[in-house]
Amino acid sequence: MFILCFCFPLSPFSFLCWQQTLEMNLTNLVKRNSELENQMAKLIQICQQVEVNTAMHEAKLMEECDELMEIIRQRKQVIAVKIKETKVMKLRKLAQQVANCRQCLERSTVLINQAEHILKENDHARFLQTAKNVAERVAMATASSQVLIPDINFNDAFENFALDFSREKKLLEGLDYLTAPNPPSVREELCTASHDTITVHWISDDEFCVGSYELQYTIFTGQANFISLYNSMDSWMIVPNIKQNHYTVHGLQSGTRYIFLVKAINQAGSRNSEPARLKTNSMCLQT
Repeated sequence: MFILCFCFPLSPFSFLCWQQTLEMNLTNLVKRNSELENQMAKLIQICQQVEVNTAMHEAKLMEECDELMEIIRQRKQVIAVKIKETKVMKLRKLAQQVANCRQCLERSTVLINQAEHILKENDHARFLQTAKNVAERVAMATASSQVLIPDINFNDAFENFALDFSREKKLLEGLDYLTAPNPPSVREELCTASHDTITVHWISDDEFCVGSYELQYTIFTGQANFISLYNSMDSWMIVPNIKQNHYTVHGLQSGTRYIFLVKAINQAGSRNSEPARLKTNSMCLQT
């Protein structure tokens, strides 16, 4: 079997064209390869930072938990001392009452024996000789014993002492680590303006973990590169520690466009909203 091959000679123009195409593709591939290497280097750097940050967070977790356990240990000791002190006080008080009852009982027992012995006396003269004295002593002992008998107070049994840590348990069960809040979103359709004020409204997906908001604003100069504008923070006004999801800025220029940013902040960090462009109303001069 024979295969015929036809080879056509390449012209110098065709050779040059394919050479340029290959060189251009190779340049693009080298550039792309360099971008991939940079991207991979950044990813490796982030992985290393994750390791460092994780170790830091784990150390902080151990520190915080140790502090909590130390507080619980201290409170346990304080409450245990209070329980023991209350026990000693109540037992001392009850012991005194028991001693009073025992003393009264012993005296009463002696008088009872004497009275029973006299009642067995058959000699009327002897009976009358001692009966009056014993009868008076029995009457006095009966009266005094009524006074000495303590009133029983069931609070002395130490039953009305509560150890209720249900609220603290719920707080401990709710322990978690914080992350920076999600970026809030300025609701331009809800924002209002006058000739010298703008009321900015925003929403946050996780407002319950936001400690406060910070409003930043500056006059919009038409600068296209917003990053460069944001980096020049000298021209920005800052309103810190806002607790609501709206704020009215006063003292603005009429008919002027401003850029607003809202920063959501908590202990873990902060995130900014996308910039919003809002404009004050023009002041109408009346003649």
